[in-house]
Amino acid sequence: MKNFEEMQSIWESQHDEKLFAVDDTALHAYIKRKGRTTRSLLELFEWIMIALNLLVGVALAVDLLRDNGSGYRLILPVTYLTFSAYALLRRLKRQANEVRFKPTLLGELDKAIWQIDYLIRQGQTMMTWYVLPLVLALSITVFYNQKSLWTLAPTLALIPLCYFGIRWEINKWHLPKKRDLEALREKLIAPEVH
Repeated sequence: MKNFEEMQSIWESQHDEKLFAVDDTALHAYIKRKGRTTRSLLELFEWIMIALNLLVGVALAVDLLRDNGSGYRLILPVTYLTFSAYALLRRLKRQANEVRFKPTLLGELDKAIWQIDYLIRQGQTMMTWYVLPLVLALSITVFYNQKSLWTLAPTLALIPLCYFGIRWEINKWHLPKKRDLEALREKLIAPEVH
């Protein structure tokens, strides 16, 4: 917000009062920079989800085929591969939704706010659509494989770790950025007060 306030203030000596003007170019560059940061974070998150799940799913499937395994051991590779495909579909849907934003100052700002909201929703729903199903699949596999039953406790420990980690990330990083951008948007669309 400090950057916006620096860009905004000029002095008019005739009337001896402070007027506000906006350097559109500098403000647009500031908003684009914020948008690029958010988009980079979003894309990093998406590619990690796609690649990591694909890599683990393929590695587990190869291991399963090498050992001629079947049954309950099939649950885990299928789960990871499904998550990879799901993350790819979500990415494509997000990109299709971003097209609706116009390349204007307000459009770029709305897009950056929408992207942060998307990141927040991803984090909030990650427990439901990713962590819990993954822990369930891991638990089933570990339960049927009596040799690795001791790994069930660390697997179940993922639930509170992920829950509190995601909440911390949202509250520490995403919500403050969103509030800053929303405050900037309010200043831009607020009617001029005389």
